[in-house]
Amino acid sequence: MTSNDSNRNEAPHFTREWLIDALRYVRRDFEAAVSGETEAGDARARSRMETARRMGLDALADEAMAAIDRAVDEAARLEWPGGLDVRYTALLGALKTLAQASSALNDHTPERPHLTYLAETMARAELAAASLARRRRAERLHGLYVIVDPSLTLNRDPVRVAEQAVAGGATTIQLRVKETDKGRWLPLAEALRGACSDGGAALIINDHPDVAVAVDADGVHLGQNDMGVAAARASLRPWQIAGTSNALTTEADVSVQAGADYVAVGRMFPTGSKADTRPAGPETLRAVRDAMPPDGPPLLAIGGITPENADEVARAGADGICVIAAVTQADDPRDAAARLLEAFRAAQGRGG
Repeated sequence: MTSNDSNRNEAPHFTREWLIDALRYVRRDFEAAVSGETEAGDARARSRMETARRMGLDALADEAMAAIDRAVDEAARLEWPGGLDVRYTALLGALKTLAQASSALNDHTPERPHLTYLAETMARAELAAASLARRRRAERLHGLYVIVDPSLTLNRDPVRVAEQAVAGGATTIQLRVKETDKGRWLPLAEALRGACSDGGAALIINDHPDVAVAVDADGVHLGQNDMGVAAARASLRPWQIAGTSNALTTEADVSVQAGADYVAVGRMFPTGSKADTRPAGPETLRAVRDAMPPDGPPLLAIGGITPENADEVARAGADGICVIAAVTQADDPRDAAARLLEAFRAAQGRGG
């Protein structure tokens, strides 16, 4: 039996079957909370029932039991996407949550210890366990990465522009909105999530990890003036990726050391879509590529890239190209995306 076969055989025992048992266990408590009945002599069950009532869970019991019944049925047919990596990510996350609960009352004594140190350690372990999932997500960024800014779509529907870009081959869409009122553009992020899912593309949210979590995006993009990768991870789910903008080799090195899941370098060439970016150029991109470890994160080039100069960034070692106006302000975003991607991949195929 191979190691992979062992993982596949072991995974259901620690995931599917455990989940079904846990669901049934919790269902009994909801049922007791609404009926007021527990098995005779089961003091622990009665205590849980009374606690559930004090928290108001009895009001949600019917809905919860229906959801649990459906989940039990569907979990029996569930095929987990991985083996032991799934098991450990889930297990470490559960331990982290239990440890965090130790600080909920803020009345710690020697008899009631504070387990923050355990929560922090399990958070780091959970993040490490989810690294394989993040790496798989980041690999999707190879190719064409299109930034959609509603102010740079020539007054066209940004969702439609994104759909056309994806139809033309874009592997990633980033939503960049500078408006601070997130409630006004959250529906746009949700719509883009659907468009990207339908087209098989990744969705990245610029600047705001909380929005990335809210819409279940693939991750967040962070500029040099935004919060750091570690701070963003405190909000992100363990499997969501965090990428960074860099104009200097030292910045890129800091990003890699901080655990960025992808590194964007630019601006490659003059561009009018973001006037406040600092020039970097293909020579900086090449230096970053040379300094990165062989198994490092994907390297993206951004800024002023066209079908005519895409070969320069391909020769410098880019795994993907990132554009804004070249697609979102094109007469035909689908055609523009296709031509950019074709030029870039042709240059990669020539081996620089």
